[in-house]
Amino acid sequence: MREKLRRGVWPIYAPLGYVNDRKNRVIIPDPERAPYIKKIFEVYATANFSLYELMQEVKTWGLIGRKGKPVHKSKIARLLQNPFYYGVIRFKGEMYEGSHPPLISKKLFDKCQEVLKQRSKPHKNRPKYFTFRGFIKCGECGAMITAENQKGHNYYRCTKRLGPCRQKYIREEVLAEQVKRAIQKVSLSDDWTNNILRELNNDKQDFIQSSLTQRQNLQKEIYKTDTKINKLIDIYLEGVISLEEYQAKKEKLINKKKDLQEKLRDFAAEGNNWFEQAKDFVSSLNRAHYLAGGANYESQKEFLKKIGSNFLLKERRLYFSSQNPYSLVAESEKNEKNYNWRSVLNKVRTYFQKPLL
Repeated sequence: MREKLRRGVWPIYAPLGYVNDRKNRVIIPDPERAPYIKKIFEVYATANFSLYELMQEVKTWGLIGRKGKPVHKSKIARLLQNPFYYGVIRFKGEMYEGSHPPLISKKLFDKCQEVLKQRSKPHKNRPKYFTFRGFIKCGECGAMITAENQKGHNYYRCTKRLGPCRQKYIREEVLAEQVKRAIQKVSLSDDWTNNILRELNNDKQDFIQSSLTQRQNLQKEIYKTDTKINKLIDIYLEGVISLEEYQAKKEKLINKKKDLQEKLRDFAAEGNNWFEQAKDFVSSLNRAHYLAGGANYESQKEFLKKIGSNFLLKERRLYFSSQNPYSLVAESEKNEKNYNWRSVLNKVRTYFQKPLL
């Protein structure tokens, strides 16, 4: 075992996020869980989540442990303090350089340790934190909405710092329910998400096949332009054309070649990028489905700020301006009689797809 550690090999069962490659006797990242482990570190490093809130957030992702159960708060705490994830093995108090691929950087790991240390300190004088305070304005006078706790309940109200205001208090639970409904409008179930992602993958394969001819044509044009440049040089050296004519024609050909090369590069990049952007967007709609059904106010607030802006509270109702592309989904649900996953797919295609060259 000690010899394995000297070689940087983890001697026992792989930690969560890795799997044991028994054939090669090494540890490799788990293709399913590794991205979630990295995300846990990234989310906690923001200092916006307690360990309990992070546990609730991780549940919405669908990450489970090896026994098929959700990852508990204590497990997340140990995970966040394990240097194995940035490539170092700590075994019985001693450190070894690991030979396994790290999932995160040491910089990210250190940031999480700072957050853990800060959260472990008592904050006697720290003001009470209210989830929905700080980004909503009063719909009557434009002042900021503040919050206070009364008899065990959180209430939100206008600060009235800009003048007289008639707006009344609203309980946090009532406001949170409105936030949930707003998120629900842009959410997708697992079935709809899987159907849309399948079609987007088919789109990508179709694009690869159909674009092959266009890429080949661009490559042929580049080759022809190269040939013309070489012929032009030969003609000039033979004294057939003047220096001025040679320079003018060569500049024109070189610029044409540059344009073709950039078109070829952009063609491949744009064709692939829109698929990935569309898939990420659809996945976020699926995440909204779990957020709307949960009770993590912090995560719901952050998602709400992604889908909207200019948040106002008036007559105990939350108003905001929807932002694209999320507004396309919300409007589809409200306006289309035959609203289904295909109508969402068409909206996604229209918004993200770049025109072919």
